[in-house]
Amino acid sequence: PMRNPTATGSTSPETGKSEDEMLFGIAKRHVIVLMCVLCTFVCYCDRVIISIAVINMAKEFDWDLILQGQILGAFFYGYVLSQVAGAYLARIYGGKLILNGAVFGWSLLTVATPVVAKVSLSALVLCRVLLGFSEGMAFPVIYHIYSGWVPKTESSRSVVALAFGTSGGTVVSYVVSPWLIENVGWESVFYLFGWLGIAWCFAWHIIGEDREPHATSSSFTFGQVCDLLKPSPLWTIYFCHFSWNVCVYICIMWLPTYLEDEFKLDSKETWINALPYLVMAPSGMMWSFLVDKLLARSNTDDISVRKGATAIGFIGGAMSLLLFSKASNAHMAIFLLCVTYLISSLSLSGWEAAKLNALEPAKAGLLQGVSNTIATFSGVIGVPLASYIKKATDSWESVWLMCAIMWTLAAVAYVLGASNDTGVAPSRKISM
Repeated sequence: PMRNPTATGSTSPETGKSEDEMLFGIAKRHVIVLMCVLCTFVCYCDRVIISIAVINMAKEFDWDLILQGQILGAFFYGYVLSQVAGAYLARIYGGKLILNGAVFGWSLLTVATPVVAKVSLSALVLCRVLLGFSEGMAFPVIYHIYSGWVPKTESSRSVVALAFGTSGGTVVSYVVSPWLIENVGWESVFYLFGWLGIAWCFAWHIIGEDREPHATSSSFTFGQVCDLLKPSPLWTIYFCHFSWNVCVYICIMWLPTYLEDEFKLDSKETWINALPYLVMAPSGMMWSFLVDKLLARSNTDDISVRKGATAIGFIGGAMSLLLFSKASNAHMAIFLLCVTYLISSLSLSGWEAAKLNALEPAKAGLLQGVSNTIATFSGVIGVPLASYIKKATDSWESVWLMCAIMWTLAAVAYVLGASNDTGVAPSRKISM
């Protein structure tokens, strides 16, 4: 049952002050956050495995680099379509139901991937589009769930905690998948991680709970979406999100191919692809505690803290990324990419965490949906574009240079354009 956030025993996202109910001996809101983190873990497992399996699939089905890029990029065509839809459905039917349906849908499609790949290329592309559509609902729905459970004083750490899921899913995929592919076959990774998602659905059905009252469809209008798309400081968040995704998506989808192509990385060492993501999550969480502590001490100037985190994270990450592009061997490349994510994860406590408090709590999921829709075009465009740039310049260095430029521009845009006043009615004087 959905409960009013002002009810006895609940925690207000605005003040974080009232008593919270307990589950398994810990606060229920922490259990909800943990389940959402596990959801993003499954999400990225099912998203990443094809970037590893595609090397063997390309050999079996005779795909060239351009065709591989189109197959990998097909995911984002579906992903970009469902962001706002996920937030819309969550407000009407509740985040618990919609998140469960989304995870169940993409898990079944993951299990079906080996079958449709052997049917036809068109069937595989359609499967990837539908998988992307299902996964696209995850983050807007999670932000909607967060808006009822997470107090402002825990906003940075709760948002950055999702990086443990995304990074953990990426790490496990990179470590487990090569062994499974070599010993069982490339099909096995889709079966394993697809069924893992279905197992999560059963757990969420028991543990998950919504905290907002059901909204009526009339309370969610197209005009609200249009308001978020009007010229306003919110566009600095959108641009940061887009720029962040450009590099992250290209790394996730192309890093295994890059290391094999550039450095002839032995298949037994493929697991080192996981190391940067193993660094990103704990470093991001470390930064988030620091930023939350600074925010707790800053009652009137939250925006300066957010801007500082964003600028240092993006510009420092861009400089490290340039060094990564000039690495002389695979191990040095991975080390420098680890440093890149160590530094750049600070930016998540800036522009990304700002979404949770930029508008009133009821619009957090919608804001994330709009932001993620815009940012997903980085996958639609960036993942295939990387293959075209590589082919045109015969150099991966040009690809990484593009990513570094995007991060630098994002830092400048946020520092110059972000504001406490979002410009969206009703205006709330809180940090972006």
